[in-house]
Amino acid sequence: MHAKRFLPGLILLLGLAQPALAAVSGPIELGVFPYLSTRALLDLYQPVRLHLAAETGRPVNLFTAPSFKLYAEQTQRGVYDIVMTAPHFARLAQREGGYVPLVIYTREWRGIVVVARDSPIQGLQDLKDKRIATPSQLALVTIMGQQVLRENGLPPKSAVTMLDVGSHNNAVFALQHGQADAAITENAALAQMPLELKRNLRIIAQTAPVPHVMYLAHPRLGQAEIKRIQAVLLKFQETAEGNAFLKDNGFEGMRPVNEADLKSMDIYLKELKHLLETAQP
Repeated sequence: MHAKRFLPGLILLLGLAQPALAAVSGPIELGVFPYLSTRALLDLYQPVRLHLAAETGRPVNLFTAPSFKLYAEQTQRGVYDIVMTAPHFARLAQREGGYVPLVIYTREWRGIVVVARDSPIQGLQDLKDKRIATPSQLALVTIMGQQVLRENGLPPKSAVTMLDVGSHNNAVFALQHGQADAAITENAALAQMPLELKRNLRIIAQTAPVPHVMYLAHPRLGQAEIKRIQAVLLKFQETAEGNAFLKDNGFEGMRPVNEADLKSMDIYLKELKHLLETAQP
């Protein structure tokens, strides 16, 4: 891939978007949750961007942010026309940002605790006094993973050391390079990582399942345009490119978001809001 070809996208993906009222004929600003590196996200979501642009007849620009915290703040400020975001962030965006739910990936979202394949660690009890890399303290898998640790007598900060390394692939890289003894990540995020990383990992625990990543639209797009975009996104899985995107990246399929999906995240909102207030940028 040539650098010149992707330079505009890379600039956009650094989170330089500014809030603006969207015209129905203008570009669509699509925000992508920063769960992987910028380059990985740019490559991964090109099929979604191209499908949206072709079906709506509007240019589509990809954006992300350098951190989970900044992405959540930009979402709440209405920077993006469409957001692809974690389920707890989606519920916050709906309730406090006015975003309208569109579609969700059909695969259940599970947090997983992984170690190196040749590690002597066999279960959670072996993690006492060990270092655990996490994508972010704001990540749902981190919040759920910490709950699993507490349930197994390993309260974070006192029994284990939690390392916030910024993304899911960074968490796995930290484990691979000996900077952590274990890592918390998510099943679909792991499926999107290089094979050489995945084959050297072993899962020792997982969280209960929750709804997966969701797409939402800002209300400024208008009811008619929001319905059209929802239909366009659902049509994506019927195309060869969309089917490959969903299967290759462990998303399985897409369906409309329902109220039960959103309500299941309410138990995490209080902690999420506290973390957003106290987390470093």
